[in-house]
Amino acid sequence: MVSQKLFDLDANTLRIRNVVKVLRYSTKYAIIFFRDERVLRTEAGQYLMVWVIEDDEIPLSVSHVEDDGLCGVTVKGVGRTTNALCSISEGLKLGIRGPFGRGYKVKGKKPLLVAGGIGVASIRLLAVKMTKLGVFPTLIIGTRSADDNIFHNEFLDLSENGFLRYIPVTDDGSLGEKGLASEKVDKLVRAEEFDQLYGCGPEKMLYALFKIALKKGIQVQLSLERYMKCAVGICGQCSLDDSGLLVCEDGPVFSNKDLLKSNDFGRFVRTASGKKLPI
Repeated sequence: MVSQKLFDLDANTLRIRNVVKVLRYSTKYAIIFFRDERVLRTEAGQYLMVWVIEDDEIPLSVSHVEDDGLCGVTVKGVGRTTNALCSISEGLKLGIRGPFGRGYKVKGKKPLLVAGGIGVASIRLLAVKMTKLGVFPTLIIGTRSADDNIFHNEFLDLSENGFLRYIPVTDDGSLGEKGLASEKVDKLVRAEEFDQLYGCGPEKMLYALFKIALKKGIQVQLSLERYMKCAVGICGQCSLDDSGLLVCEDGPVFSNKDLLKSNDFGRFVRTASGKKLPI
């Protein structure tokens, strides 16, 4: 069956946009801002296919939808295309398709938000949306070191002004508590009651969160990453496993019910060639 999303021509049509502003954090991270009417209507958790002209097209979560009409994606330089994005300059052009996929739904009265590494791009937009809706979330950000927590000052400001509770965690102890985000979640859910757990980051972390949530009876909304090409459910490259779930359109955000169907979640990923590799 051909995905109905193929016929959403406005979303799937490539739009060329000027880079309006770039914020850089060391040489590894950048937030790239542009203007696009469709992206302004993005749900937290949805993603774009971003084309670096004369290079490649990659999926990136929308991290910013601003009141002044600017939209933004946050990228970490880990390869040729992401490094090209990190070094892009204002005034240059990008290709944009989307937004695509299923985002987060704001539910419950006491949500717990967890981000690992660059997964913070997806979780940031959700946290901001919740504060605007008057929801008070607990936000855990896990990174390797203080330098990798690029939104620390923003989250600290929101926390100090009473919009959310912010808990940074680092592998090396250079910011907040030393340890893993999943370890902090395990401690928190033993001491407090949460009714919804949201997460984005490395799948090993997400799987740990999933197991914790199942034990406590907490509903989850977890954003998964797979190799994506078309974003409209045609190529099947991002198939989660034999469950038939496609990350590009059935996700990237999945619920307890979805993830219980999957044999690959937390165990295997696929390469660009479709080969399974253990996580």
